[in-house]
Amino acid sequence: MDTYSVVIPTYNGECYIEQTLLSALNQKRAFDEIIVSDDNSTDRTLDICYNYNNKIKIFKNENGPSGFVNGWNNAIAKATGDYVSILHQDDLLDASFLLKMAKLCENNPDVLHLFSTCNYLDEKGKVTGVSFPATDEMVRYSGLEYVKAYQNLGNLHIHRVPGVITHRSIFEKIQYHPQAGHIADDDFFYRVGMFTDVIGILKPLASYRIHNQSETGKLDDGKLVKRLIDDYSFQVKQWKHSDFLDEEAYNFFIRNLKKFKKRYLGYGIKQLDLSKIIYALK
Repeated sequence: MDTYSVVIPTYNGECYIEQTLLSALNQKRAFDEIIVSDDNSTDRTLDICYNYNNKIKIFKNENGPSGFVNGWNNAIAKATGDYVSILHQDDLLDASFLLKMAKLCENNPDVLHLFSTCNYLDEKGKVTGVSFPATDEMVRYSGLEYVKAYQNLGNLHIHRVPGVITHRSIFEKIQYHPQAGHIADDDFFYRVGMFTDVIGILKPLASYRIHNQSETGKLDDGKLVKRLIDDYSFQVKQWKHSDFLDEEAYNFFIRNLKKFKKRYLGYGIKQLDLSKIIYALK
C-alpha cells in the first residue's frame, strides 16, 4: 500500500501554525508521517510544534533562514512517503483531503501528480473566494493540457500549493527552482507536466490564506512587481527552446513579462524614478 507524507515548511509562522498542524492531524485518513521542517524560526513556531512532538517529526535548519523556496525543498527531502503533499505554515487541509486523494492515487497508479482546488481565506479564516468553481468533477489532463489549465483557468490559478500530492519519483527528477522566485510553485507545476498526466478534483479540499505577513504580503506592490519581472524573465529564458510547451503556452510568459514591465514603467514615470524606468525598459 502506498504511503503519504505531508511536509510543513516553517519560518516564523506562530500566528497560524497550530491551525495548520491540526488540519493535517485531523484527517479522516491519517498521513503516514507529518513533517515540520523549520528554517531557524526566532518566534514561537517551534514551541507550538513541540506540543505535538509525539505525533509529528520536527527538523530544524540551524543555518537558516535559507529562503522560502529552499525551505520547501529541504522539507520535501525529509519525507519518506511514496506521495508527498506540501502544506504551507498558514494554509489548511479539509478533513477529507487525504481520504479522497489517496483513493484517486490508488485508482490511477500511472498518474504521479494530483490536485484539488482550494478556498481563499483572509487572515481571520473567512472564505473570500475559490480557485475554481466547485463541481465535484474529476478531470484528467495530459502534461501540456495541465500547463494550459494552470495558466488560464480559475481565480489566479485552477489550484494552489495546498491540495497537491506528488509522487516522490517526480522530486527525484525536479525540485522547486529558487530562481523562479515568487512563482516557484507555478514553475514546478509547469515542469511536472513533462513527466506525467495530472488528475484534479474540482472541489476545494484545501485553503490558501492571503494575509500581509506572507512572503508576498510583506512586499509593497512596487517591490513585488519588480520581482515578478525577474521571475517571468526566468520563465521566458527557461522555455525559449522547449520541445514541451507550444507557442500558446510559451506566450503566456511573454505576456506576463510585458504586463509587469509596463506596470513598473508606470511607477517609474509617476515617481520620476529613472532607475525604475531603466529597469522596465531593459
